[in-house]
Amino acid sequence: MAEATPLAVAAAWAEEARAAATAALDAMPVLTGTEEEWRFTPPANLGMAGAEPAGATPSGDVVLPDIDGRAARLAFVDGLPAPAEVQNLPPGVIVAELGQALREHGDLVREYLYSLADFSDRPCALNAARWDAGTFVYVPRGVHLELPVETVTTATGAVGRVFGRTLVIIAEGAKATVVDRYLSSDLDGVVNASSVVELFVADGGELEHVSYIGWGSGVRHQATIRASAGKDAKVRSVNVTLGGDVVRVEPTMYCRGTGSDARALGLFFATGTQHFEHRVISRHEAPQTYSNLLYKGAIQDTAHTVFFGNLVVPPGAPGTDAYQTNRNLILNEGARADTIPFLEIETAEVKCSHASSVSRVDDEQVFYLMSRGVPKPEAKQQIVYGFFQEVLDHISFDELREELQMAVRAKVR
Repeated sequence: MAEATPLAVAAAWAEEARAAATAALDAMPVLTGTEEEWRFTPPANLGMAGAEPAGATPSGDVVLPDIDGRAARLAFVDGLPAPAEVQNLPPGVIVAELGQALREHGDLVREYLYSLADFSDRPCALNAARWDAGTFVYVPRGVHLELPVETVTTATGAVGRVFGRTLVIIAEGAKATVVDRYLSSDLDGVVNASSVVELFVADGGELEHVSYIGWGSGVRHQATIRASAGKDAKVRSVNVTLGGDVVRVEPTMYCRGTGSDARALGLFFATGTQHFEHRVISRHEAPQTYSNLLYKGAIQDTAHTVFFGNLVVPPGAPGTDAYQTNRNLILNEGARADTIPFLEIETAEVKCSHASSVSRVDDEQVFYLMSRGVPKPEAKQQIVYGFFQEVLDHISFDELREELQMAVRAKVR
């Protein structure tokens, strides 16, 4: 009997995983919104229940950023991949469509895929059962990737649901920046989007991951991001949420090695009737680890935002040093922000803190700028821009940081 080829083994494993995810999804009770973790954002508003939308009509084309200044870029239109654009990559670095990587680097992909985001909750099980294409990035031991790798996922409205999947593996002592963008024009109708990101940083490695959600109207997006940091590893997750009708982002940082450093940073600006929820968790599973959750949001018109943050220190993690901060800036009457900071500490000899606030734009600051000849709209722009600067400063890629600064300014009215 002929021995199975690596391609056949990879295909069989992928089909078995998909079948397991589908079975897990079918066995789960339907989310109703009465669950504690879903009480702020009805699951039906994210396509977690009910029939699939039929799709939507776009109002314009999406302009992709130029490939210059990137090590590589992968583009996905309605969940399907376009050919990868790759510049000069160092030897051993792999940037590929995830399905292709599963076929060509099966052992490596199978070691990590689904190990952070398994099939135990409905969003992850749905994504695992249905994704068609994704991004795979591998940086070998000791290699520093100087330019970022970028993924651009777009929705045209031709299909009612769009899936994205990202798997990043940073080997021992390696370093990289990976950017996931989600973009569309305004859509006349509804499109549901589902994305899952798994980030693995081995001992002494460094990873910056930037998620930029810039959908037009009509898109509803549930995003899961999970990152694991090994001994003395550093991982920085930066989430920027500006677009979409309803968006729920769930980053979880795992400090799994002594001396690991995990930072979850976020910027969100909700206007009109937008609804954004961010549920951010930092989990310390080794001694002498550090984490910092810093999320800042501005809310305008009748928009609503929700922040839930949790620092989790189970037994066996003494020396944990962890911080959690959420600041919200209300720009007018009718805008609303809910903030829920939380701590779960089961280990002695730790240093943990949390803080949150919801406040209005200071009228005296606006008056001060106007008294010096700054028009009121520009005065509010400067105040909001300054409010967000603490988060933007953490983005190492200058071009992306400047682009996001302009996007924030454009939302202030």
